[in-house]
Amino acid sequence: MDSSDKLWDYVFVGGGLSASVVSHRLLEHDPNLKILIVEAGPNVSDREDIVWPSSTNLIGGDFDWKYNTTSQANLNGRNVSLPCGKALGGGTAINTNAWIRGDKFDFDLWGSMVNDKRWTYEGLLPYMRKSERLWSDTINTEQHGQEGPSLIQSVTSTNRHFPLRSHALQAWGEIGIDALPHLDGNAGNPLGVGDLQENKMSGRREIASSVYSLDGITVLTETLVEKLVIKETAPGQLSAVGIKLQNGTEIHGREIIVSAGAVRSPQLLMLSGIGPAEELAKFNIPVLLNNPHVGKNFSDHSLFYHTWRVKDPSAGWALGSPNALFREPQYGWGTPTDFVVASDVPKDGLIAAITEDEGVAPEPNHPLLLKRTFAEHVFGYGGAPDGSQVTFAVVIMLPTSRGTVKLASPSISDPPLIDPNYASTAVDRYVLREAVKLQIRYAGSKETVIGREILNGEVGAPGFDEQFSINSTDEYIDARVKAGLGSCYHPMGSVSMGSVVDTNLRVKGVNNLRVIDTSVIPVAISGHLQVAAFAMAEQAAEIIFSDR
Repeated sequence: MDSSDKLWDYVFVGGGLSASVVSHRLLEHDPNLKILIVEAGPNVSDREDIVWPSSTNLIGGDFDWKYNTTSQANLNGRNVSLPCGKALGGGTAINTNAWIRGDKFDFDLWGSMVNDKRWTYEGLLPYMRKSERLWSDTINTEQHGQEGPSLIQSVTSTNRHFPLRSHALQAWGEIGIDALPHLDGNAGNPLGVGDLQENKMSGRREIASSVYSLDGITVLTETLVEKLVIKETAPGQLSAVGIKLQNGTEIHGREIIVSAGAVRSPQLLMLSGIGPAEELAKFNIPVLLNNPHVGKNFSDHSLFYHTWRVKDPSAGWALGSPNALFREPQYGWGTPTDFVVASDVPKDGLIAAITEDEGVAPEPNHPLLLKRTFAEHVFGYGGAPDGSQVTFAVVIMLPTSRGTVKLASPSISDPPLIDPNYASTAVDRYVLREAVKLQIRYAGSKETVIGREILNGEVGAPGFDEQFSINSTDEYIDARVKAGLGSCYHPMGSVSMGSVVDTNLRVKGVNNLRVIDTSVIPVAISGHLQVAAFAMAEQAAEIIFSDR
């Protein structure tokens, strides 16, 4: 049956994580619902080159939009690669599968900002639990789910006993970062050392559109939606009545749900006449609803790598070494690291950075001065084919920099102008510098067993004559970061709750139109966003069905 010849109950624009969860749950509530998902990419649920541990076609591959940012003023004018999933299941088809919830404080800030407890940590916790099936039924049982669709594995549960595990844990303790209870960083308070958790089943990728079955839901893949069909159904009252495909076909629905992600959702709203009037006027798009907040408040976690030499590669510490342990299959089932470490930053320097950004000294109860998760540290046991190097990654989890998504043209075929505005605040630059300093202490000082016994100096970077060391100046660290900072692939905030959508995810000023994806998250969440997105989508399904 042609999808254009009926009135659908729900039409989803974008078939990623959010659409998969919400449509699946709605059909559970009422199997008679007529639901349509329109996805720009293909169905890749059984693609051997992305679902297994030896995946070779992920970020940068066939199912990545391959976006690039605009020139980043604070990164030497570089354009930064910003991968986003272009397939049924969205980002879950190409991501690294890290299952990292984030800090309770961030969710509570979200809930207080929109004055709705449903979006606090406690409000979302039932849905975090509903989405997951943790490998253990004894760890923080009040925090974790045992019956959800997404299976969660850990380094421990998959018997990946990396040779550096005890040394790595000891070294974190030696610089003042302690192990979390049960090594569980997903219990609301992640500051410390936790086991890496991933949504995989014995290494197999769990794509959202597979673990949340779309049986009974009509799916159009490899189809672009040109714009939303919005009409004035009463004087001064706008309503979404359908979508228009790129080929001109119109499809009508009782409710339209945009789930195209933090890059494409604001673009689609603007192309449909919802957004900043001055932005739409550039492309002669008729303004149906002037909302200056569409495409604003955009942010992304940023990522910086550096690599260190192993003193004795023959000792078998790293992947590629002669160590027979690494030939056991489970060592290919996930990211080659034991731990995910979350850290705060020293407050004296933070006060100075806040003062520089805000023009006045912060009060003691300033949100950034409380105990916060500013940075994530990953010590990876790979870096060279012969096991002679290891890699450090730092992720800035609480960016204060905000950017924009703007139209590049009036065509959906052209990606929008994406400007995360990385490292534009003194706070972000300070956090980056302090996070790198912490990793240098860990890897390159006598304070830790890793620095004393395992590693033998940083490799350095092209264009720089020296390497990281405990004597590195702030200026040198800043220069390295400017040259190497990239995206951690977590765009959010561009269709923010409170300013563009209400707490029921309805677009303000337009009936029968919602947005459900990470674009609606109004604050920076210090976790890998898929966990928050699963929980948001689980709750959204209940909100939508209750509205019926």
